[in-house]
Order: sequence, then C-alpha cells, then structure tokens
Amino acid sequence: MNTRIIATLATAAGLVSAANITAQEVTYSVSYGVESEYVFRGVEIASESLQGSIEATYGDGYLGLWASEALDDFGSDTSEFDLYGGWGYALNDDVTLDFGGTIYHYPDFSDETFEAFIGAAFDTALAPSLYAFYDFDLDAFTLEGGIGHSVAVNDVSSVDLGLTAGYVDFDNGGHYAYYGATADYVYKLSETTDVSVGVRYSSNDKDLGPSPDGNVWGGLSFTHNF
Repeated sequence: MNTRIIATLATAAGLVSAANITAQEVTYSVSYGVESEYVFRGVEIASESLQGSIEATYGDGYLGLWASEALDDFGSDTSEFDLYGGWGYALNDDVTLDFGGTIYHYPDFSDETFEAFIGAAFDTALAPSLYAFYDFDLDAFTLEGGIGHSVAVNDVSSVDLGLTAGYVDFDNGGHYAYYGATADYVYKLSETTDVSVGVRYSSNDKDLGPSPDGNVWGGLSFTHNF
C-alpha cells in the first residue's frame, strides 16, 4: 500500500539530490507525515492517510511531487500522485504572481486530470493570496483565497494560523463553496528540519462527503530543507 509512496518519494529525492550536487542553485525540500483525514477543497477524500512531498526550486521556478495513500478501509482506492510545476514573477516588493499546472494521477483508477493555475501573493499583513484554477478534464473552475499569520513562541518554535475560502464551478452546472482553518505548532529541530503538529477544519455548503457538518482532523509532519 504505502510502499508505493515511499519508493516514489525516495527515487525523486535521489534525483533531486544528484541535481543539487551538480548545480548548487537548485534547492529542495522533503516533507512526510500522517493526516487523520484527507480533505481537498472542502470535500473528504479519505480518512487516515500517509502523505509526502518533494519539491525542487531553481531561481523562480519550482517542480514538485505530492502523494497520498489511505491507511484504512475507507478510501482504500484513493491513492493519489500529483506532479506540479510553476513559476513566480515579482511585480514589486509586495506582490508576486505565480502560475503553473498540476497533473492529478489516480493509479487505482488509471485516471488523471490536468489543472492550470494562476495566482497572486501579497507580502503584507496576514499574507493574503488569491488563486484561480481550471481543470481541463473535469471542466471545473476554482477560485480560492487565503490569509495566514505566524506567531513566534520563541527562537525555535511558532504557531502558524491560516484561513481559506473557495468556490468551485463545474461547466455542467454544479457548484459549491468551501472554507477552512488551520493551526500548527512548528518546532525547529535543526537548521534544516522542522516538525509540525496541528489541527484543521473544513466544510462546504453542499453537504458533500461523509461529514456534512464539516471535518475536524489533525496532522503530524516533518520537513527537511536542503
């Protein structure tokens, strides 16, 4: 089951590590952890899930792989591998544009979709962001905004807070709105490694998924930056 994720991330880590040796401008980060639920845009996809990612950055460009594997019977056919890439462009000191695309791959169903995105992030109070997505295979348009704030606890830890809200519109006429909140305690284990534990909440206005009153779940993850 989750050995597919581990093997894929290990292979990707090796490739990016080799690139980092030959080109010091390339940096990368690796994260892995467990979430008690997997919720995407307000809809529960699976319950307990092992999740991990690796991302390489070169200048203003980035390329990454994200994966999730359900750990129990519910959502046992919800293996997911997402390959994404993008480019950031600074308009000025306060505004950065971001554009790129994501391939969502579902090996249990031999299916995948492609989604393009464009967004803007603002280096101001609460770090607001606004993104637009369009999935060409699902014919779905998504608009999502968010804000966040980090509160320093001491020199090696912080509490990171976030709020998001979004709207999904399908060309076939269906649509729904969603919103969520996150709170994470982040502790720096070393100069390159962080551990994070937190709680999340998400809901939507169409009673989609097995939890019509919304989802509350927790997560634990480790992140290494090189």
